[in-house]
Amino acid sequence: MSKKVFLITKLKTTNIGNEALSSEIMNLFSGAASDITLNVNGRPFGLDGYYPKRIIHAADPVAVLERWANTVAKQIGKEDDVAFKANKPAVALLKADSTDFKNEGWKARLRPFKRWLVSFLPYAGQYKKRAAQLKQADWLIYSGAGEVGDNIVFLRQLVEIRAAQILGKKTAAVNQSVVIKTAVFQKLVGHVYGKMNKVVIRGEITRKNLVAYGVPEQVIEVAPDSAINAPADVVPPMERNSGLVAINITPRVSMTVEQMGSLVSLLQSKGKKLAFVTNEPYEDGKMAKIFAANFNIPQLGPFASYQEYIKKLSECEFVISARLHTNMLSLVSHTPIIPIEGNVFKTTELLRQLQYPILTLDSSQANWTDRLMSETEKMLAKGFDFNHYFNTVFPAYKKAVQRNAAWINEEA
Repeated sequence: MSKKVFLITKLKTTNIGNEALSSEIMNLFSGAASDITLNVNGRPFGLDGYYPKRIIHAADPVAVLERWANTVAKQIGKEDDVAFKANKPAVALLKADSTDFKNEGWKARLRPFKRWLVSFLPYAGQYKKRAAQLKQADWLIYSGAGEVGDNIVFLRQLVEIRAAQILGKKTAAVNQSVVIKTAVFQKLVGHVYGKMNKVVIRGEITRKNLVAYGVPEQVIEVAPDSAINAPADVVPPMERNSGLVAINITPRVSMTVEQMGSLVSLLQSKGKKLAFVTNEPYEDGKMAKIFAANFNIPQLGPFASYQEYIKKLSECEFVISARLHTNMLSLVSHTPIIPIEGNVFKTTELLRQLQYPILTLDSSQANWTDRLMSETEKMLAKGFDFNHYFNTVFPAYKKAVQRNAAWINEEA
């Protein structure tokens, strides 16, 4: 009997990394078993009435979440019975100047009013079709991309997952690092994830955190980010003579223009051609302008797809990046990286799992750029055996990524 899987992942994004992550998690579940009917969905629009201000100061936030989830579950139960439909949409990769952003200013000002208005209902009308499909599902599986955190997007997702559990659905979370900073959200994650049938995460830091929040260790498994499932034609690192080095520094990274200049000078002194690169042009546009204005370094792109981005990365001798998915897609193309942590510990734990030979640089530490310069000098001197890494170590993790979906074959 076919398992009816309601899979949640990001379906509209400016981030090439999210396009890769979502597309490949769909491919993994599509190829996991022949007895799966896959219905893929994006964020739960229509649950806007469940927002942090309503819960973060509550004496018992878990009780509040339970009340919300029961309200949603009860309303879902009233939806019409419909056929559960296979649905695997393409991920929409938005341009930074997309019409979706043209009226973003006034939309943002109206959101608080919209949330308050919807808060008087179990959910808005736009959620009804989604609710009808969820009602018929056997499984709800959440692939969180980069949105797992102390925010409204993740909170309304927790509400939906808990409502599904109340309705008797099996639930799972896959393909994510869990970066939670506040005690309230830690309690909520422990409550909801603790009732899941399976949790597949990107590394040991997340495992340790989830166990501390109350998630049973036996349901947790570690697997690489789904983006590394992407196929690529690769050129062995030691056979590349392009002279091209791509750099990504994000707004979160603590680095002065003077320090950027030292890195640029070092690379140019060795005859390297430099370019700024990013899988998130919408957020990194300011940094691209800094490199262009101060060092006359162009930005690569735009790119129409993650496959096109991988191809460009494969032309580089190496990449210096603070973007997790620029790092991941570089590895897919067998391009060496000097990784910089861009978001608390996400890159750090994932590259530890992948046994990557260069430890991730932590830009929150004093004098971290000294180590950046040292690792760059070693890279320029070809001081790492990347042929061994990409031919011997990385293939095992390329296979291990399948565990994000393959576990479902072990479930009744």
